[in-house]
Amino acid sequence: MRDHPILHLLLFATALGSAIIAGGFLAGTDVLNTRFVQVGGSWFPVPTTIAFAELSVGLPFALAFIGILLGHELGHYLTARRNGVRVSLPYFIPFPPYFSLVGTLGAFIRIRGRIARRSVLFDIGVAGPVVSFILSLPVLFAGLRLSEIVPGSGAGLYPFLVHFVTEPVQIGSSALLHTAAVFSVPGFEPGATVLLHPLAFAGWLGIFVTALNLLPLGQLDGGHILYALTGPAQRKIGMAFLLLLLPLGFVWWGWWLWGGVVLALGRGRVAHPAVTSEEEPLGKGRKVLGWASFALLLVCFSPAPLRL
Repeated sequence: MRDHPILHLLLFATALGSAIIAGGFLAGTDVLNTRFVQVGGSWFPVPTTIAFAELSVGLPFALAFIGILLGHELGHYLTARRNGVRVSLPYFIPFPPYFSLVGTLGAFIRIRGRIARRSVLFDIGVAGPVVSFILSLPVLFAGLRLSEIVPGSGAGLYPFLVHFVTEPVQIGSSALLHTAAVFSVPGFEPGATVLLHPLAFAGWLGIFVTALNLLPLGQLDGGHILYALTGPAQRKIGMAFLLLLLPLGFVWWGWWLWGGVVLALGRGRVAHPAVTSEEEPLGKGRKVLGWASFALLLVCFSPAPLRL
């Protein structure tokens, strides 16, 4: 199956445009001059104009977040190509910012060839999270320096906040986000509420996407990494993580959705498909990097990522 570069470019451009609009919403600017129409008892957003002069307001968020997603997928793509594995160009998934908050449902690539060695599987799996984490950190710290303490109770699971036009969206903490806020937000202390700058929100999203992909399930990056490290034992560990998502779903329903997506991608299986050369061991360097990536998952993980 051949790639159609124009299709990939159009999807990328549409996702970027949608993210620019979402970035404007996060900065408090409705660049579409939206009005809401009631249909059958439900309200639906209807854009009326495009304020082209105000689109630049959403650029910092959009360029940062889409850039992180692009870096993640290019990490996979370039590593696969370097190892002779057939792989598609990145597919971006645009989505109306009214319904997705960020203007996109993410991006992915398709591996079209059989992976022969565990070392190659490992390299492809770990490349994306490493790149997105490296890109997200400076964006997060830069954005936190532009964020501010606001009145409100930050106690509990949601000490951070963004505004989507006028609606508040609460953001959950993680070990990494809390530590970054301590060093970057003047006056931050337990109980404080931080209004995140859109750039900080982009950095947080990059960290969150990295954590989601590092879950050791099926065809996720974490599933690739864990299978390369442990072989068939990945199935039992993956099943344990999938079961962990069940109680976590009562904290944030998105964990149930993500578990369903993982099962759909794996056609109902948590186990990772086998590679051709099962016996090939990983070198010490790859093993250290692999277990370090799961330590990264722990510091990036938030049991309650957001609440609308």
